[in-house]
Amino acid sequence: MKLTDYEKEMLNGDHGEVRQQAMQVLYDLAAFHDVDRFVEIVGCHDDSTVYAGEAQVAFAEMLAEKGARFAVPTTTNATACDMLKWHRQKHDVEVMSATRRIEASHIKMGAIPTWSCAPYQAGFQPSFGQQLACAESNVICYYNSIIGARTNRYAGPLELLCGIAGRVPYFGLHVPENRYAQGLVKLGDDIRLEYFEDESMYPLVSYAFGSIVGDRIWALEGMPTNITNDNLKQCSATAASSGGIALFHMIGVTPEAQTREMAFGGKKPEEVVEIHIKDLEEAERQLTNYEVDGDIDIVLLGCPHFSYDECAKLEFLMNGRKVSDSTELWIIVGRATVDRLKDSGLYERLTALGIQIYSDGCILEYRSQKLGTKTIMSNSGKFDTYCFSMRGIQPVFGNMWECVETAVAGKIVKGARPWKK
Repeated sequence: MKLTDYEKEMLNGDHGEVRQQAMQVLYDLAAFHDVDRFVEIVGCHDDSTVYAGEAQVAFAEMLAEKGARFAVPTTTNATACDMLKWHRQKHDVEVMSATRRIEASHIKMGAIPTWSCAPYQAGFQPSFGQQLACAESNVICYYNSIIGARTNRYAGPLELLCGIAGRVPYFGLHVPENRYAQGLVKLGDDIRLEYFEDESMYPLVSYAFGSIVGDRIWALEGMPTNITNDNLKQCSATAASSGGIALFHMIGVTPEAQTREMAFGGKKPEEVVEIHIKDLEEAERQLTNYEVDGDIDIVLLGCPHFSYDECAKLEFLMNGRKVSDSTELWIIVGRATVDRLKDSGLYERLTALGIQIYSDGCILEYRSQKLGTKTIMSNSGKFDTYCFSMRGIQPVFGNMWECVETAVAGKIVKGARPWKK
């Protein structure tokens, strides 16, 4: 193993017991992958923040009590609940108590308390080519694909140790040569660019893409180039949930794929597959339980966390109307977005319409049984992929307009998909 003097010092315990232990674990990881060196990271996104049991909480507390400090800026992922409104979502006191312990230990170690699955919306994002250690599938996919930063798919609490050591083994997606696309997915001739005026196209295409690709590195060709950051957020989250994608290339859009030649490193694709309308229709069938008809318990927006721009669009679509008494409209945002909403007056205007605004928590962790929730409509491909297996919730997929109209009407409202208009 080729170690720098500082890395040798960490392994020898010259910089404290915890940093030594972190390096020992990472050294074993490097040996397992037959890696001969480490690379310094500039940041970390920690996903060991959602309460998953006493062992997880105790591990972070043990590190903090031993004096562990993050060597690089480390943002915190979403928690299991809104730490200020947990009682409104009927979380158990035990969950809230454990979450407070997670919060305390992370802050003691010097973490940046973003409590968001979209830290890039709070201003914490790397630059192109920078090395990171990230967990949370959407963040991994967004940083790798949309920004061109470099992280493997780490899992909590391993990324905690990476953040403490400030190092990761140099393998996988940290290595430029490993980031080239292997195969190509093309949009078929029956999918027209004007269809993307309906924003549901982005999660539907991404779901179909992830279903084809799995955990491989592939490129997607034929997407519109005027795609927004919020569209890209949904693409990353959906592709990472329908597949196991940590990096994708969108030709003409993402930084490592401005051309097809660039995406493939000058080589030809090993395989080419086309997506057609029938694949998008199948994607929507996977994201929607068509037996749910009429009434809907909750309309959910914000998985990953809703951005300020999306909140402003929500107000425009509501057009002064209020949420029906027969349903609820929830939006989940990061704390930084809450501050901006309140400063601008948008928070008060949205809540006056009957919209419930939550922060911190991941909606996939909320207690549906205690709330009596059985059906949720969402524009999130990620939520609709996971909600039944994780919470027994029957999903209904819709774009933001359909979600708003459903919340106002108190019953499911669906428009025609663009290829049927």
